[in-house]
Amino acid sequence: MNRSRKTGKGLPRRVYIRDNSYWFVPAEPIVDPKSKQVRKWIKLARVADGEAAMHLALAGLLTHAVDNESMAYACAEFKKHKLKRYSDETQATYGRYLDTMAEAFADFSARQVTTKSWSQFLRQNFSDRPNTAQKYTALARKLFKYIISELGLREDNPIDQIELDDYETERRLILPTHEQVQAIRQAGMMSKVRSDTGKALPTASGPMFACLVDAAYLLWARAVDVRTLKESQIEGEIGGHIRLKPSKTAKTSGKSVDILITPAIWDVIQRARAIKREYKVHGKPLITGYLFPTRKGTAYGKSGLFSMWDRARDRLGINKDSPAEERIQFRDLRALGATDAARTKLPMEQIQARLAHTSPQTSEIYIKEVIAQVSEIDLPLPWPTKQNSTEY
Repeated sequence: MNRSRKTGKGLPRRVYIRDNSYWFVPAEPIVDPKSKQVRKWIKLARVADGEAAMHLALAGLLTHAVDNESMAYACAEFKKHKLKRYSDETQATYGRYLDTMAEAFADFSARQVTTKSWSQFLRQNFSDRPNTAQKYTALARKLFKYIISELGLREDNPIDQIELDDYETERRLILPTHEQVQAIRQAGMMSKVRSDTGKALPTASGPMFACLVDAAYLLWARAVDVRTLKESQIEGEIGGHIRLKPSKTAKTSGKSVDILITPAIWDVIQRARAIKREYKVHGKPLITGYLFPTRKGTAYGKSGLFSMWDRARDRLGINKDSPAEERIQFRDLRALGATDAARTKLPMEQIQARLAHTSPQTSEIYIKEVIAQVSEIDLPLPWPTKQNSTEY
């Protein structure tokens, strides 16, 4: 049997003897695979166990350290521990983004990612998609905060110094006309013309699609907040309120708004409820908490609603090659409602409240045309306008 070592002479780099044990001291604290804690001193083996045991433990630790410092590991841990607070749709989107990051930075440790390397990633992948570049960068900032505070792999956030001037999104200036929206709404009610009969038939989802379109315009709500609207958010009838909690700001400002149920809004609610009463599941009446459900009782998904909208446009001959002013999007209904209200000289404070914005500047983005201000000052002239001819 080999004699136990008494000194640290000849030991591997950063390995020391303390308290009759071999300890590894990394340049910066790393995760101890045994305790799962970030530590400066990590125990490898007892001196009595021999150097072979120490070398074996050191090899395993270094392999683990490399794996647990990789961007792939950081992305996986962030997905596991931080995405639960978001909606299912956001989790799916962020999950795809994180998978893309993990693949793009497969050869990087979390310590090695720099502001420059992130800029290169954006240029190579999103030079023509500024909005996507901004979304990836916003998520990356959160990821590196997690890497700093919970994984302890670095002290700085490389995303804090990123320059995004080249990725500024252009303000959408398209505003649909009432006639365009009406045409799409009507097209969603009917199928394509059948080749065998030459006739179009009513679509099963058409009446509910019309309700969704009407609600988006009247409530000025985002698509996600319209399609997931629940009966429990509706209080009373005409004169009552609909409590909207915009999902986009739920984790930030947390603003909500009570929308007065007007006769027009109440009509949409009644139509949707009447449609629901006709839905059957296995021959039994559908029971669902959603105001605008699918025939299965679930809320329409993002793809489900937008595909109905796209099919309606297709029936009108509108496609990706059509002029921009014809390619109306569902989200344009929110801006159309706000702009129509501004046209009636509704105060910006009321528009801001309805949109659940924290600042009037944000609300002004939704007003798609210049609304002339009205000046009604009645100021008399301080001098006479009639001249006495004898004075000349």
